[in-house]
Amino acid sequence: MTHLHRRTRTGWLPMLAATALSAGCSWIFDDSAPELPLVGDPPVMERFLKLNQKLARDAFVLLDANDKPWAVIPELPELPPGLPEGITLPSLPETLRLVRLDPQEDPQTATTYPSQYLGLTVRSLYIMLVPGLLDPSIKDKSLLLTRVRPGQSPELLGSFPEGTPLLLISANERVGALLSQSSKSKTFRIFRMDGSAETRELPIPDGVDPSKPLEKGRFQLDGTGEHLLVQDGKDLMTVYETRAMGSQRSLGKQVRSWMFDSRQTALLLCSEGGLVRLPLDGTASVVLDKQPCLTDIFRTATLAGQRMVLYKSGDGLRQVAEDGSSPSTVRIDSLGQLLAIGPGGELLYSTDPALTYGAGIGSGWLGGEQVMERGRRPVWSSDRTRLRFLEWAARSDSAGDLHSRLLGTGEVLRLARNVRVFNELGDGRVLVVSNSVPKGTHNRIIAIDEAAQQARWVANSSREYLFIAGSTDLVVKVVVGQTGWDVRRVPLPPR
Repeated sequence: MTHLHRRTRTGWLPMLAATALSAGCSWIFDDSAPELPLVGDPPVMERFLKLNQKLARDAFVLLDANDKPWAVIPELPELPPGLPEGITLPSLPETLRLVRLDPQEDPQTATTYPSQYLGLTVRSLYIMLVPGLLDPSIKDKSLLLTRVRPGQSPELLGSFPEGTPLLLISANERVGALLSQSSKSKTFRIFRMDGSAETRELPIPDGVDPSKPLEKGRFQLDGTGEHLLVQDGKDLMTVYETRAMGSQRSLGKQVRSWMFDSRQTALLLCSEGGLVRLPLDGTASVVLDKQPCLTDIFRTATLAGQRMVLYKSGDGLRQVAEDGSSPSTVRIDSLGQLLAIGPGGELLYSTDPALTYGAGIGSGWLGGEQVMERGRRPVWSSDRTRLRFLEWAARSDSAGDLHSRLLGTGEVLRLARNVRVFNELGDGRVLVVSNSVPKGTHNRIIAIDEAAQQARWVANSSREYLFIAGSTDLVVKVVVGQTGWDVRRVPLPPR
């Protein structure tokens, strides 16, 4: 299931302020030369194609039905003169600019849409607008929900009750559920996207505050969208068919630490009482392991071609086949966190609990060898010869020094400082945002060639990028002041 997170200006500005405060004493600057020379001069960003027309809040890349890329750019509104009293900046719709990237169209003449709330999937925009907010004389504050797919006509999905929307979308995008998050709400609505206008109204679960539905409730669509799983404030679980005349089935009172299995036909329940597989069709549950299951580590992975559940039990890590076809075994006798699973099923773990430095941060071990110190975000290279990670990253700004470890010899190369984001390119180079904290004109994107031990400029005054499918170009966010971005199309330099 795709859970669409709402993106609003009212939540965005406080987050920026909090980030700036929390990162205030974390970064490291000095005058020493970097380990890898940076080749060339900083690029003049104004020479690259600008995709936005007004100051941008963000940027995204979507695919159309032919797998061609499009940029989606929410542009911030301006307060025009003569607005009615009571209209504020968060009430105004921002402009969504939808720009075709292959072939590249003129951003100035690209299609635009108004939006007050925005949800995205890989191929769709879900645009939510409240016309009544723009005119205080309109008493009806209901929400209009529209789906936009690049290159296609917009689809109006319906009018929904007033409130800040929480939108759930099935993985196949055939079914959605919208909760208005209003204290007045008595029900929420399931709807289908095939044009049938078929809906199902369900009551707000017992013990759940409709204005804060996720505080004590859980709502999850399966991948097909044919079933919605709801857990109420008293832990009672119900499976609803999403069709208008669909049935429902109670699964009784269950623990809150659960997830779907890989086929999404059963739940995996983790508790002190053990690990249990609970089918959604009402058949009997199966105990996968009687040993206590701790949610400190609780995830699934494919190991040696079999879907397994990995979970902490006591001080150690255990695993069992999610379908119960093989017994549980101990993988690691003692650990604090599981940091990564390698391409060959290797387990990179830390003995440091999450509370020591933070979730996902710790001194990492691979087999009996320590490979990271207070590191985070370990990733194997595509040829499996190197481990790249952020070292000394127990910091409030989520950054660290990017290191590359040659697994055969243990040789470590420091690639860049103050890094938050990095990706391996198809030619083996590493794309890196360095000098990335705090936000400012010193942020830069570079491409690092580990074999040549040098870096090349990609973008200046930039700290975020998106890949454009089918090309060697990037969509890059360029810093503009403290609150916005310019969005430019930037080519990767040749190797």
